[in-house]
Amino acid sequence: MDRIDLVLMLMQQHMNQALHAHQYIVDRRRRRRLRRRAARSIWVRNWISRRPEHGLYDCLMVELRNEDPRAFQNFMRMPPDMFDEVVERLRPALTKRPPTGEHPLIQA
Repeated sequence: MDRIDLVLMLMQQHMNQALHAHQYIVDRRRRRRLRRRAARSIWVRNWISRRPEHGLYDCLMVELRNEDPRAFQNFMRMPPDMFDEVVERLRPALTKRPPTGEHPLIQA
C-alpha cells in the first residue's frame, strides 16, 4: 500500500467518523423533540378551564361590573361599555386558533 492509499484511507475513516457523529446529534435532537411533544397530553389543564367560574379576577370583574360600575371604571380606567367595545375589537387577535379542533380559551 502506497502513501496516497494510506492518506485516502485515513481521510475516509475521518469522514465516516464525522458522518456518524453528525447522525448521532441529529437523532438525539429528534428524540428530544419527540419526547417534548409526547409530554403534552392535554390541551387545557382542568384548573384553567374552571377559571371563569372560580378565578378571583373573573369574579371581581363580574361583581364590579354589576354592583359598582364606578369602581369598575376606576379599576379598568374605562367605563364598562368602552371595555366591552375594546374586547370585541380585539377578540380576533386574542382568540387562539387550535390546529386540531380543540376549543379555544376565548370562544369566538
